[in-house]
Amino acid sequence: MDTKRITKRESNYELMRIIAMFFIVLSHVLIHGKVLENCHHKGIMIILLLINFFINVHVNSFVLLSGFFQSKSKFKQSKVWSIINASLFYRVVIIILFSILGIISLNKLELLYGFSFIDTLEYWFIKTYLLLYCLSPFLNKFINNLSKKDYQKLIALLFVILSIIPFITGGEGFENDGYSLYSFVFLYLIGAYLRKYPLKKCYIFKPLSNRLYQLIMIFIFISCLIINYLLNSYSFTILDINEILDKVSQNIVNSCKWYSNPLLIIQSVAFFEFFGTLRIKSKIINKIASLSFGIYLIHDNTYVRNFIYKFLSIQGKLVISYKFIFFILFITFYIYMSCAIIEFIRQVIFKFIYDRKISKWIRSKYYLYINSIFNFEDTK
Repeated sequence: MDTKRITKRESNYELMRIIAMFFIVLSHVLIHGKVLENCHHKGIMIILLLINFFINVHVNSFVLLSGFFQSKSKFKQSKVWSIINASLFYRVVIIILFSILGIISLNKLELLYGFSFIDTLEYWFIKTYLLLYCLSPFLNKFINNLSKKDYQKLIALLFVILSIIPFITGGEGFENDGYSLYSFVFLYLIGAYLRKYPLKKCYIFKPLSNRLYQLIMIFIFISCLIINYLLNSYSFTILDINEILDKVSQNIVNSCKWYSNPLLIIQSVAFFEFFGTLRIKSKIINKIASLSFGIYLIHDNTYVRNFIYKFLSIQGKLVISYKFIFFILFITFYIYMSCAIIEFIRQVIFKFIYDRKISKWIRSKYYLYINSIFNFEDTK
C-alpha cells in the first residue's frame, strides 16, 4: 500500500467511501441475513424498507467515484494485480481456514475452482469493476473528445435506455438491473462528467452558497428515497386487481430495488454531490477508507456469508421487536470493524512483502517485459 497516495486522497470522498461500504455491509445483513424475509411486523418492516432504500446508493456511489477520479488518471496494471491478489488471497485463506475448522468440506475439484483467479460465483462487483477499469483508458479518450453538449446528450440518451426504459418495463424492453458492465460504464460517464463539468458551477447552482447547495442535495436525496418507497409500497396494494395492473405493479416492485432505477441514480448523484461540498482533511479517514475493499472481500465471501449470519444469530430469526433494529446496526458495525482489522493486518503483511528487494526485482523484470510487448506508457 502506497502511504504517500493515502495522504493525497480527498477525505470528503474517502468519508463517503467509508459510509458507502458500511451501507453495503448493512444491506447484506438485511438481505443475506434474511432480516427482511423474516420480518412479519408491519411497523418494523416499514422502517427496514426505508433503511434499505436509504442505503441502496452504495454501489452506484463507488462507480461514480471511479468515474470522477479515474477519468483524470492513468491506467495502472499494478492496480489490476493488486485487486486480483487481494481477492485470491482472501478466497484461499478462507477456504483453508474453514476447511481446517471443519466449517466446510470441499472436494479436489471445488478446491481447484476456489483457488482460481476468477470465481464466477462471487465478487460480482470486483469482476465488473475490473472490466470497467480496463476500459477506462478508452473511455477517457472518448470523454476528452466529446463537447459538453454532446456529452449531455449522451448521458440523457443512456439514462433513457439504461434506466428509465428498464424501470418502466421491468427489464423486458431492455434488461438492466444495474449489475451489468454497461450500467457501470454509464455511471462512470456520469462521474467523469461531474469532474469535468462540476454541477455546483452550473448556472442554476452557481449563485447558491455551499450550505444551501448541501440542503438542496439532501432534499433531492430524501425526495427520491420517499418516492421510491411509496412507488414500491403502492405497487403491492394494486396487485391481483387485473392482468394489466398486475404486470405494471410487479415491474415497479422489482425495478425499485435495482441499481439502475432512475430515482436511485439521481439519489446517488445527490449523495455524491453532498460529500463533494465537504472540506475535510484527515489521515485517519483516508486510512480507514483504504480498508473498504478488504471489508467487502471478507464479509461477502460465499463461505463467510453462509457462516457469519448463523453464528451471529440473524439468519432464520423472526423480527418482532423494534430493539432488533439496533441489534442489526450493532451487528453491521461489528462485522465492519472486524473485517477492517483483518484487512489492516493483510495490508501490513503485503507491504512488507512488496518492499522486499526480491519483490522489487521481480516486478521490475515483469513490467520491463510487458512494456517490451505492449509498449504501455504506465503499467506500474
